[in-house]
Amino acid sequence: MWLVLDIGNSAAKGGFFEGDQLKDPFRLPLSGEDPSASWEAAFEERLRGRAVTRAGIASVVPAATAGVQVLLNRLAKVEAEVIHHQMRLPFTLAYQTPHTLGADRLAAAAAAWRIYGRNRAVVALDAGTAVTLEVVDRTGVFLGGAIGAGPHLLREALAYGTAQLPLVPLERPPTPIGRTTQEAIQAGIMYAFIDSVRGILERISKSLDENPFVVATGGWSPFLNEHLDAIDHVDPHLVLHGIRVLMMLNRET
Repeated sequence: MWLVLDIGNSAAKGGFFEGDQLKDPFRLPLSGEDPSASWEAAFEERLRGRAVTRAGIASVVPAATAGVQVLLNRLAKVEAEVIHHQMRLPFTLAYQTPHTLGADRLAAAAAAWRIYGRNRAVVALDAGTAVTLEVVDRTGVFLGGAIGAGPHLLREALAYGTAQLPLVPLERPPTPIGRTTQEAIQAGIMYAFIDSVRGILERISKSLDENPFVVATGGWSPFLNEHLDAIDHVDPHLVLHGIRVLMMLNRET
């Protein structure tokens, strides 16, 4: 059994793989730079009765990575493998700064290409705290992508970057013309979020001269799927599957 863990900016998501089947996915809140101490009890409970032979981590929180490796080494007796760009990959990297490529982006692209691609271009759309889009063309070349702000960041920028605008619930108002200050802020955030993702997907399609297969993941992916025809599939565990794909490609021989 393999354990995979995706450490993001607001939470860590994980699960166990038996072959290609994901079992018991879970989510742990992120508290502080190194949350490994607060996660110990949660990991002990989830590891009880399980024989873990390999573990893989995709992390965008460097301060948490080492602590989690130590924790898994002590509790599961495995040396957790950290996803990075110098691993064997299922595609060719055309990214000019691969050392800056987040492990979650790499894993999402790997899963999108290996599971949903092959002979067609794919886009891995991860809509969470940030919104990232990773593009792999039909020949298997990772071209790059786009990074933007998700609704939570947009809301905080307005609330903390201005003197009088409040934090508002992240809900789509009935029309784009807000009749109150709250509705006006909601319209500016939520409709701009929808239209910005729609716009970048259209631009990506034009750059590729084809409509790619778009697989979405992240907390905001169901919302986007309701409002965008360009999304072909929602996979809530895309990054976890990508970690497994990369672990499969980098088995010890």
